[in-house]
Amino acid sequence: MEHQTSMYLKELGLCQYEANAYVCLLQRGTSTAQEVADGAGVPQPRAYDTLDSLEEKGFVDVQPGRPKKYGPIKPEIAINRFCEFKERQYNQEIARMQRLGDHLIDAIEDQTTPEERSEICWTYSDRHRILEKLSELTAATTSEIRMITTPVSFERILNHHAERLASKADEGIPIQAIVADDGTVSPAVYDRATEIMDVRWVENIEGRIYLYDTAHVLVAFAASNADGYVGISVTSETLYRTQSQLFDLLWANGRELSQQAAGTDAGTVRTGDDVV
Repeated sequence: MEHQTSMYLKELGLCQYEANAYVCLLQRGTSTAQEVADGAGVPQPRAYDTLDSLEEKGFVDVQPGRPKKYGPIKPEIAINRFCEFKERQYNQEIARMQRLGDHLIDAIEDQTTPEERSEICWTYSDRHRILEKLSELTAATTSEIRMITTPVSFERILNHHAERLASKADEGIPIQAIVADDGTVSPAVYDRATEIMDVRWVENIEGRIYLYDTAHVLVAFAASNADGYVGISVTSETLYRTQSQLFDLLWANGRELSQQAAGTDAGTVRTGDDVV
């Protein structure tokens, strides 16, 4: 029974000396450190440290005097106290890690300027993944969304995540789209788009560039792979500024288009699986 009790105590997290000392106190009752050392096989130099640790963890009470005496706490009470001890210990460790994390963030920000930060680049050769990435960027944006795109891609954007764009517009986030004017965008698409974003039209656009939050750029283009499209997503404030200058030039030269001029095809927005 003594061996089994000691085994459970060690499973709870006590060391061998602590487990032996507590079992000894349960058997003998209130005892001095010397008596515990003799009865539990704890080296004399370690007896006081072991008993003080048991007190901190909730397994013993200390009776002041010369010498001090140590009394065992009933196991059911001791376990509750030990759980409280472990909870305090856990909370202290979490707080310590949080403080260290804050110091780490401060150190990185002090030592790294925006121009020195690593740029992150991902390539997607799957059109569905490109659409999903655009949706993720839209969901995460907090400041602005700017799009340079083709009519077909413009429709795909509206089909795939118009609701998410509308939600961002409701939050007050400005959304701008520059679209090539080839007469194929239907009135239904134009009506839906103008409810949630500002749209301007230019004569011709071959590429597709999407800008989010002053740092995220996604470029999509036709390719010769099996899927037919490739998307490159880059987190780069420098590239964002460069592409934003292009956007501003196109926007300044673009024009708003009336519903009648937006297209002649009536009906609902077409669905499709092509890339945006």
